[in-house]
Amino acid sequence: MPKSLTPAAALGLALVSAACGAERVVGVGDRVRHDDFMYSVVGVDRAKEIGNRHAHGTFHIVTFRVENRAGRVSHEWGNDVAYVVDERGRQFENDGEVQRTLDARAPFGLSDHYVTRAEALQTTKLVFDVPDDAEAPCLKFRGYLLMGDVFDGNLYKRTRVRLF
Repeated sequence: MPKSLTPAAALGLALVSAACGAERVVGVGDRVRHDDFMYSVVGVDRAKEIGNRHAHGTFHIVTFRVENRAGRVSHEWGNDVAYVVDERGRQFENDGEVQRTLDARAPFGLSDHYVTRAEALQTTKLVFDVPDDAEAPCLKFRGYLLMGDVFDGNLYKRTRVRLF
């Protein structure tokens, strides 16, 4: 007689199955759900220099938005919430020094630590120095697994936002 799975085992199998799913690619303006929080890239600019800072490749200036749809809790995040990856798998991190230079020239409310209140929006700019030979650069997200992520298999971590 076959044994049935316990609810915990069934949930575990569902999570493993969902986590092994293919990556999803979305565009600028599309929202990506992370529990009760929606991440989006609302704009991308490119520059060879910002102030006296010269890119090794091209600066990708990403306007990044967090929309908190939670009714009561705040969402804490930092400038390391996202990174850029290219087709070869190379990763590029936000350049905090160039980000500060950009904020000094055109203030956008730079902070080292953000707390987006319940039912609020918050926007910042992230700066990535991406080599000119990078093909199909995309923004990806990092963060902790939250309860809402369980139901979609942590899809936000398997989502790429096209920056090209």
